[in-house]
Amino acid sequence: MRKEIVVKEENVKPLSVLEQKRLDQLEEVVVINFRSFVQVGQALAEIRDRQLYRAQSKTFELYVKAVFDIARGTAYRYIAAAQVVENVSTWRQKNGDSDVIDLLPINEAQVRPLTRLRPEQQVSVWQAAVEQAPRGKITAGYVNRVVKKYLGEVTTTGIRNTQARLQHEHVSADFKATFDAFLDQVVKEKEAGYKTTPKAMILKYVDSLRAILADGDANQEAEDMSVSADDDGALARGCYDCQYKKGMINPAKGVKIPGYSGKCIRPQGLCGPEQIGAEE
Repeated sequence: MRKEIVVKEENVKPLSVLEQKRLDQLEEVVVINFRSFVQVGQALAEIRDRQLYRAQSKTFELYVKAVFDIARGTAYRYIAAAQVVENVSTWRQKNGDSDVIDLLPINEAQVRPLTRLRPEQQVSVWQAAVEQAPRGKITAGYVNRVVKKYLGEVTTTGIRNTQARLQHEHVSADFKATFDAFLDQVVKEKEAGYKTTPKAMILKYVDSLRAILADGDANQEAEDMSVSADDDGALARGCYDCQYKKGMINPAKGVKIPGYSGKCIRPQGLCGPEQIGAEE
C-alpha cells in the first residue's frame, strides 16, 4: 500500500527591521537598474534622430552593432519601449494621477507588448493591466494577455461596426448576406484563437481579392479607353501600310490621320474602322 507523502510547512523566520530595510534598498536598486532601459532607449533615439552616428557608420543599424554589439531589432525595441513609458508618464501627469509614477513599467519586457498599440491605447491598456493584475503582479506575460484581449475586442467591435454600416449601403441583398456571413466567420475564427484558420491566411485571401478587383478595374479602364479611341487607333493601325498614307510634307492634298503622324490622300476621304483592311 502506497504511503501518502505529507509536505510539512517550514516555519519561516520573519525579517528583522534591519533585514526589511535592506531588502527595500536592494529592491530599489533592481528597479532603478531595470528602469535604465528608458534612458537607454531615449539615448539611442537621439543618436538616431540627430544622426550622431554619422562620423562612425553609414547607418544607425551598423553603428549600434559596431559600438554596442546589439542587433537592429534590439535597439529599436529599446527606443519603442522608452516611448511607451514616456507616453504613459506624460498622460498621467497631465491628468493629475499622482499615484501612477510608482506604477510605471519597470522593465522592457513589460513594455514590449504595449508597443503594438497606439499611444492613447497604450495608456488605457497599461492602466487596465495595473488595476487587474492578479495579486498586483504585473508580469510581462500578463501584460501580453491584456494586450491580446484588447486587440481582440477592438477587432470584434470593428467588425460589428462594419456590419452595421453595411445595412445602410447601396449593395444587393445577396452581397450583404454573404459579406455579413464572412464577417461572422472571422469573429468566430478570432474567438477560437485562429487555430483552424490562421489570421495570416485570412489576410492573404482578402489581399488577393483586393488585388484582383484592383487589377480588373485597371484592365477595364484600359479597355474602355481603347474602345473610346478605337476609331483613331484602328485608323492608325490600318493606315500603316495603306497606299493612301503619306507624310505631312507630301505636297498632295489629304486629311490628317487621327492618332498618326501622317495624312490620308484617299479621294473618298478617311476609311471608317469597319473598312480597315477591307479595301486594298
